[in-house]
Amino acid sequence: MMSATHTSHSFSRRSLAILVFSLMVAAAGAAQSPPTIVKSFSSANVGLNLSTTLTFTITNPNPATDLTGVGFNDNMPAGLIIANPDSLTGTCDPGVITTAPNNINLVGATVLANSSCTFSIDVLAVATGTQVNTTDPVTSIEGGTGGTATASVVVVTPDLTITSTHTGNFTRPQTGATYTLTVTNSGPVDTTALITVRDTLPAGLTATAIDGLNWICTLSPLGCTRGDTLLAGTSFEPITVTVNVSNSAASSVTNTATVSGGGETNTANDTATDPTQIDAVLQMAAQTANLTVAAGSTASSVLNVTYNGGLGAITFACSGLPAATTCGFNPPSVSATGATPVTLTITTTARSTAVPVPPSGIPPQFTLLLLMGLAGVLFATRIKNPRMRL
Repeated sequence: MMSATHTSHSFSRRSLAILVFSLMVAAAGAAQSPPTIVKSFSSANVGLNLSTTLTFTITNPNPATDLTGVGFNDNMPAGLIIANPDSLTGTCDPGVITTAPNNINLVGATVLANSSCTFSIDVLAVATGTQVNTTDPVTSIEGGTGGTATASVVVVTPDLTITSTHTGNFTRPQTGATYTLTVTNSGPVDTTALITVRDTLPAGLTATAIDGLNWICTLSPLGCTRGDTLLAGTSFEPITVTVNVSNSAASSVTNTATVSGGGETNTANDTATDPTQIDAVLQMAAQTANLTVAAGSTASSVLNVTYNGGLGAITFACSGLPAATTCGFNPPSVSATGATPVTLTITTTARSTAVPVPPSGIPPQFTLLLLMGLAGVLFATRIKNPRMRL
């Protein structure tokens, strides 16, 4: 027959064993945290229709317990797709990773205690803007449900700009004046398509040539194209547009150049304008507004003559003078470009003559005849309110 003391000791041992086992189970359960997940893109920006790599890392934070049945689901935002499933690298064994164009999924992975697993896949950018990608919560059998992971990438395009420049003022007439056109990729990514430049000349200007290193250019339509890549932040070799300026060209005109293509989406900055001043070949202004010439005497005024070249030597002469009046010029001609002071001298043998010489030119009675080499070209400038006293 079992004694009461023996029975009491047996019960105590069983109770102690149950208590220890319960404490061990409770302690083990308290140490098993859920897995964590992080994700990242390989670059902050990606060009439209280009790929970037998306990487996932799952971590088991428990120091002594493996996590099994680990999995998560990730739906791509509208601007990203998985176009190449074969780009998948890495594993979370023995889990199974499946992909669809808009989704990637992991099931049945085991992550050992205090370790991680990582895998990556390429995603294709199909829409511009900031693409934010957030996973569903990561789960496991032992640790339950963990958190989500979020990463974003900005889908961008190249941004083409163009400039049109020239040096100095043009003259009329003139041959061989030039504009310089320069195309720049001001965007954060390289171009991906054909680039086209068009130039629109103002009235009075006619293109005689257009060319640029590595460009394919035509006079009609006036422009150039090229299909190679323009790197972000760089410029192509310049284009030179050579023009002739006619006598009918206005004193102020504007050249307009445009650029297009390259895979850009921002077209607001694709046009350049280049205001151009066109000067006459010969410009004159008198330093003295009026001359009074006594009978039998002379009077002089200095003409500020600006010659822009292109017509050879310019010789000065007078025509339509009153009777008994002569004129002379010193120097009698100019051939060098730039500003030259020319002294106009009026000599009379009749009674007193008042000759107004406004700054803008010479009175009609003193029409200036400009003789250029063998060709006699008549340039007449009219003075406001001319007065003549004889």
